[in-house]
Amino acid sequence: MKECHQKAYAKINIGLNIVGRRSDGYHEIETIFQQIDLCDDVVVESMADKRIEIWSNHDRVPRGKANLCYRAVELVRQACGDYRGVRIRLYKRIPIAAGLGGGSSDAAAVLKCLTQLWELDFSMAQLHQFAASLGADVPFFLYGGTAFASGIGDKIQPIGLPFNFSCVLVYPNIEISSRWAFNKYNLSLTKTKKCIKLSRIFLNGLAIHDLKKLILNDLEEVVFQRYPLLGEIKLALYDSGAFYASMSGSGSTIYGMFQNRVDAVEVEKSHFLPYPIIFAMPKITSSHL
Repeated sequence: MKECHQKAYAKINIGLNIVGRRSDGYHEIETIFQQIDLCDDVVVESMADKRIEIWSNHDRVPRGKANLCYRAVELVRQACGDYRGVRIRLYKRIPIAAGLGGGSSDAAAVLKCLTQLWELDFSMAQLHQFAASLGADVPFFLYGGTAFASGIGDKIQPIGLPFNFSCVLVYPNIEISSRWAFNKYNLSLTKTKKCIKLSRIFLNGLAIHDLKKLILNDLEEVVFQRYPLLGEIKLALYDSGAFYASMSGSGSTIYGMFQNRVDAVEVEKSHFLPYPIIFAMPKITSSHL
């Protein structure tokens, strides 16, 4: 095999609780990662020399070590002692710095591709370790589907949701640094809203109408103060019929969940906001190597 193709799917966060900060600067969190069918296409090709080349159709994608895909190749080469060259082509559809995990998903796809392309016998535990060293949410993209995540986002427990939904994503062309958002969050602030422990979201006792009042993204307070437009988009999605709306991760994408697929499609086609609106469906089944 000289070339490997992978779909790198985006994710949304259903709730994001920040529960502490570690001595290394990372935050301890609880979140539900939900994979959706918006995706990048990743193509990995072996080369005769030792170069690592990255090409993308998006001019904002880093071509060197700032790219997680580049660092993923370095990790695998060091671990297996094989320093052959690699060319990576990234066909981007997932917006950059939008809270959808595009860069992390691309890196996980590269880990999978190299394992197949070079016929490596890494265990899933080893790949998980590689992924966690690249970024807090990279491990989730090795599995996909729906998962409760804790720790810094690297402890993954596959779960099932007690409801179905279609999704509308609104990306307002704003790039937000996750590091900035987490560093701005003040852990000492007293929350004024009761927040259910996210590990219980998949229990049958949680009804759809409970989501709006109980499932929160702690970073919205910080991000919405800096970008009030995002709060307005969230309210607009509720006004359009969403049973739940939230910011994904550290933003800037705001999504709305709809019980009826037809309603979600109508919102996507209505152009009721002057920003890119994307219809997406959740990918329930986990992917495997």
